[in-house]
Amino acid sequence: MAEPLEWSDLQYFLAVVERGSIGAAAQALQVNHSTVLRRIANLERTLAVRLFDRLPRGYALTARGHELAASIQGVPEQLD
Repeated sequence: MAEPLEWSDLQYFLAVVERGSIGAAAQALQVNHSTVLRRIANLERTLAVRLFDRLPRGYALTARGHELAASIQGVPEQLD
């Protein structure tokens, strides 16, 4: 059976997408950057897809990352 998707992992993903970096997302979420990294890794493992390319100058969305970001954009506002 597949591992269930955690909404909070998606929130961490969106924070990185919206703020442009792991550090900025961590600061906005008031958590350590390692927490953001762990949650992104968990989401990638659950979806069995790489969402970010790890580059020397930071993280960049992959094509699949762009697809996921587009598909869940606006969901947090709908849930509020």
